[in-house]
Amino acid sequence: MQKSNTLIKNGEKDSLKTIKPKKKRRPKKKRYLFLKFLILVLVCVIVFMTCALYGYRFIMEGTAQAAVPLTEENGIVFKIPSGARTVNIAEELKKQGFIEDTRIYRILSKILGFDNAYKAGRYIISKDMNYYALMVRLTGEPLKNPTQDIMIPEGKTVLETARILAAQGYIDEGKFLKIAERENSVFDFLKDVKATSSRKYPLEGYLYPDTYKMDEGWTEEDLIERMLNEFDRVFTDEYRKRAEELGMAIDEVVTLASLIEMEAKYPADFKKISSVFHNRLNSENLRLLQSDATVQYARIYEGLGRTSAVLYKDLEIDHPYNTYIHEGLPPGPICSPRIDAIEAALYPEKTNYYYFFAAPDGTNIYNETLEGHIRDQQKYGVSGYN
Repeated sequence: MQKSNTLIKNGEKDSLKTIKPKKKRRPKKKRYLFLKFLILVLVCVIVFMTCALYGYRFIMEGTAQAAVPLTEENGIVFKIPSGARTVNIAEELKKQGFIEDTRIYRILSKILGFDNAYKAGRYIISKDMNYYALMVRLTGEPLKNPTQDIMIPEGKTVLETARILAAQGYIDEGKFLKIAERENSVFDFLKDVKATSSRKYPLEGYLYPDTYKMDEGWTEEDLIERMLNEFDRVFTDEYRKRAEELGMAIDEVVTLASLIEMEAKYPADFKKISSVFHNRLNSENLRLLQSDATVQYARIYEGLGRTSAVLYKDLEIDHPYNTYIHEGLPPGPICSPRIDAIEAALYPEKTNYYYFFAAPDGTNIYNETLEGHIRDQQKYGVSGYN
């Protein structure tokens, strides 16, 4: 009995020996977890701030890029076909070299809410644009389908221009002429140009001759505005300063340019013809410009139309534009001159010529005196007037 008790006691001792008290590590583990949490939060904040900063710059740069005006000359036309999805658009953008990663484009398009905003049509974009700029452009208004090019020929009156365009089915002649009759103070070069009994169309001379691409749905007013804007672009500040140096109003410059345009067969003659007109305008005794082209203009507005050659009876037309009977420049331009004629009016050659005429081959012959002028006319078999 004693032995068993002894064994129990010994067993108890042994069991007591094996049971060790637990160490209190919990506070240290909590501090470690909290530190890890703080580091994670800090990393997340840094990542978030970095992403936010990059995203902000990405969007701001894209917005600026999308706002840059682009034309078919300085941009590239990109077409979105009907029914195209983001994946199709991304693949085509990559194929044409606008983006490098279609997956990134698709993800950004979805996140930024562009996926359902793409519309079929033609857009002008650039390879300098980032993904955001491309999305903005491709979800904007597509280009309207252009009509055929509208060509405005140089050397035509407002009446002739209207008839040409109407015959081609581009305009309503009546509407076009009604607009050309209005005074226009929107453009500074037209502020002082008024409709008068001798000048029915204040816009005569300012409908700049060129080829214009007009979008579908354009009106006669849109076309005229485009032509006036083009004149404003062509008639530079340098030209305005030069006109002031010459003591000429812009309207006088355009009027003179229109005479030069109509009198010269070849642009090489523009500045010589300009010198003749300038010399006459600055003279005391030869202020009659005696331009056949102004007589032709008078014929048009008297309902007689142009003629292949001006006759003596035409010189008797009592019209403000007949420079055989009225001194100085006519009341306004007689056609729409091109830039070369405008420049010639502003920068004439320095000559002593007061006379010129066109030889049968179209070459202009110049003279300083009436005697030389008559002699050369006889030499070339040309009948003319002083």
